[in-house]
Amino acid sequence: PNITPRGLQGWTRGDVVEVLTSGLTPEGDSLGSTMKAVIDNTSKLPDADRAAMADYLLSLPPRDNPRPR
Repeated sequence: PNITPRGLQGWTRGDVVEVLTSGLTPEGDSLGSTMKAVIDNTSKLPDADRAAMADYLLSLPPRDNPRPR
């Protein structure tokens, strides 16, 4: 998925924290597939860590088609 601000367009910091906590998007969809393992792990992090991850993701430059590094 595109997790740069282009793919997260309109999401707030709280929205990103929520998806990292519960796997639920602002639209009410749930993340599955390989993201399930990510959510299983990020949900166990302290709130401050998830907030820092949200800040980082929202600070990235928007990209239409992010490429894996």
